Amino acid sequence: MVRRILSETSPFVQLLFLLFLSLLTFLIITFSGTLLAVPLFHIKLSQINELAGHLDEPATVGILKYLQFLQSLSLFLIPSLLFLFLTRDRWSRFIGLSSTGGWVAMTLVILIMIFLIPVNNVLAGWNSKLHLPQSLSGLEDMMRRMEDNAAQLTQAFLKMNSFGAFLINLAIVAVLPALSEELMFRGAIQPIFIKWTRNVHAGILITAFLFSFFHFQFFGLIPRWVLGVIFGYLFYWSKTIWLPVLAHFINNGLAVTVYYIYGSQVVEQKVDTIGTADDWSLAVVGFVLVGTLLYLLRRELDEQKKRRTDRFFYKD
Repeated sequence: MVRRILSETSPFVQLLFLLFLSLLTFLIITFSGTLLAVPLFHIKLSQINELAGHLDEPATVGILKYLQFLQSLSLFLIPSLLFLFLTRDRWSRFIGLSSTGGWVAMTLVILIMIFLIPVNNVLAGWNSKLHLPQSLSGLEDMMRRMEDNAAQLTQAFLKMNSFGAFLINLAIVAVLPALSEELMFRGAIQPIFIKWTRNVHAGILITAFLFSFFHFQFFGLIPRWVLGVIFGYLFYWSKTIWLPVLAHFINNGLAVTVYYIYGSQVVEQKVDTIGTADDWSLAVVGFVLVGTLLYLLRRELDEQKKRRTDRFFYKD
């Protein structure tokens, strides 16, 4: 009864319901998880607000990773699963949990994310140089401070001195965000906006913007929006959540892996500059390759759909 009512209600009401679930689970899990952190990490509640000022201490970074885990769990993973369960009769089929898209499609997705690196580096460099009007200089200063704080936190997270630390980072920075954020934005939010706007492309673009905005790194808004658009079309074309999850994982996991193997200095001097400044030509090549691979992926997924249809009509 509840599922039928929620599935037939307006997109606006569904969006409000999803926001309510996110807020509720965030408050419950964050509150209980923070209380649990006291005996777990042997700290006082009053010390939690001061953690950001001690990023050079491994124990502090460990607590922050724990809190990051709680955030992904409470803001994205649990509420999106609850929402899908309560609004879709066959929710697991709706997001294609039983299908991976096939090895050809997965290989193409991996290549797309690799060749997208120089393209997004160009966009990131351009985005970082944008300025707000003089009247909003105070807001811009605040946004840049937030960006710097986020960068410092990311660097602290990615410091690894063992293979075990690498696996933990891979889980917290790549696996969990890829699964939880794709379930939320592509599995739950994107269909709402597609239905609301009655336009697939508008729904994907709006969802991608929200995906980028809610990372609160405004001078990386455009490259993350591009990622969100690609993730959105991967889900729409394939009808399985696993392809955007794979793409998201590759995007985050590559950073973790390169940091572990080569260290932050190589990443900043080599990987983060591919396609920028003197290497802009690589961005052009990357753009062409990404476009070509997306075309091939779309054809592969269409062929898969045709083969499934043929098997249905011509089976004995």
